[in-house]
Amino acid sequence: MLQTLKIFFRNTETRPVLILLCLVVASIAEAVSIGSLLPMMAAFASDTKSGSESGFFQSVFASLGLSLTLPNLVFFAVALVLFKALLSFAALSYAGIAAAKVSLSFRKRLMQGILDARWSYFASQHSGRFANAISNDATRAADSYVFAAKFVAFLVQLIAYVVMAMLINWRVALAGSLAALVIALILQRLVIISKHAGYRQTDRTSELTVLAVDMLNNIKPLKTMQRQSALKATSDKLLGKLQKAVQTREFAKNGLNEGGDALVAIFGACAILAGHTYFNLSLPEMIVSGIIIIQVIGVASKMQKQMQLAAQSESAYVRIVELIDETEGSRESFSGTVKASGASDFHFEKVSFAHGETDIITNASFKIPVRRITVLSGASGSGKTTLIDLLIGLHRPGTGRIMLGSSDLADVDLKHLRQQIGYVPQELNLFHSSIRDNIALGDQTLTDAEVLNALERAGAKEFIAELPDGLNTSVGEMGAKMSGGQRQRISLARALVTNPKILILDEVTSALDPKTEAEIVANVKSLRGSYTIIAITHRPAWTEIADVLYKVSGGKVKSVGRSVA
Repeated sequence: MLQTLKIFFRNTETRPVLILLCLVVASIAEAVSIGSLLPMMAAFASDTKSGSESGFFQSVFASLGLSLTLPNLVFFAVALVLFKALLSFAALSYAGIAAAKVSLSFRKRLMQGILDARWSYFASQHSGRFANAISNDATRAADSYVFAAKFVAFLVQLIAYVVMAMLINWRVALAGSLAALVIALILQRLVIISKHAGYRQTDRTSELTVLAVDMLNNIKPLKTMQRQSALKATSDKLLGKLQKAVQTREFAKNGLNEGGDALVAIFGACAILAGHTYFNLSLPEMIVSGIIIIQVIGVASKMQKQMQLAAQSESAYVRIVELIDETEGSRESFSGTVKASGASDFHFEKVSFAHGETDIITNASFKIPVRRITVLSGASGSGKTTLIDLLIGLHRPGTGRIMLGSSDLADVDLKHLRQQIGYVPQELNLFHSSIRDNIALGDQTLTDAEVLNALERAGAKEFIAELPDGLNTSVGEMGAKMSGGQRQRISLARALVTNPKILILDEVTSALDPKTEAEIVANVKSLRGSYTIIAITHRPAWTEIADVLYKVSGGKVKSVGRSVA
């Protein structure tokens, strides 16, 4: 119950106090409207017995300048019911709107946290985990807020009915409260079962999403080699666990629904009989007390059901909050303030770097001259990409320093520097969207003319012109509709479209045939003098166009010299 209340009251995106105020007033109105049945029935039956309830209504009506007559009581009761309905509608409607706001806020915070997290954090994460949280957990977390709001609504109603019952007969109120407590204790075990099943459902769904993302990212080799069976077995195992969690959840939910209704009927009947046999209530008092006590027990049961639903969804709320806190706690720090120009030489001065206990770069000292083509050549795993990650600040040197012009990179505003970088990665995973969208990356300020100019510099303008839909052509899932060379040119155009000063190419032709590679190398060569170009490669075609060539091996950097290209 405490976690349910925390979900409702601790959410900063909503106004729980406003909702609570509406629910309190609505519940009081409902309880008083039912309580008004007692003087109504007494007036109808000409029962001269007066009690605290009749005295209460006489005082209320006297303050309103009305007489305590049956027509006035009927009008008063109906007005209160309508008032209660209006307030409850407003409160719960706002709760539903607030839930959508909660879901939206979670998605925004998580996506912002992902974009702001430091690079080393991503090395140990899986995109499927984030995809599941954004699509599935955020929705269920919003559901948990709605259930928590309804739980609070029923809790307020319960308190209002108990107070009204106390005004009629404290012994009846006590009996009803004890009955509600007993029902809650009996059904609490089903709430706990639902909560545990909800956590298992959330975690198994996350694992299944992770597996699905991996499978889709590798679908071509899986199908080509007919290697789907192992992944199918793994997914079947996860689906079996997920099914078991869902079945347990449904068992507990239906048990609480049907069991709660049965217990309400049993305890309600016992309360009415006890009022008649032991408390010597008049007929109007007994009927109204019976209605209120049944309401007390019924509302307690409904409250338990909402608690169960909130418990089932609680896991999604907790998991997405944990992930948001994790990403926000991994935010990349930017302490540098120097607006260093990208049109400067880079100098590595005795730079070393390690992942844990594993040395990656050892005492590297070399220069990357401005507006020249620098090639870092070496075998896979030699440390070439790590050098670039250090240059753009994704990693920080363990020892030594990197200079940009006269400024230490540690003092440079990295956001400002990265805005001057065009980057083409080895993994060419394009968005499943148009060629224009893949180049602009959502930047609405870029015009078609600028996109086409970037494609021309990338050597792609001709093949774009031959496409029926031109820039509007969809590239397919991860660029599957494009050839390897076309994907490379689109990625190169994406890097060039913002007119950067530094162009970084990471093994961009490693998967291409020699003819296509030669064409792309020629395109890059034509850019000499306009950009500081850094190419990471193990292919000899690039060494032929290098102004400066370095050999990277075992984390050490050795100057090979300049080419004659």
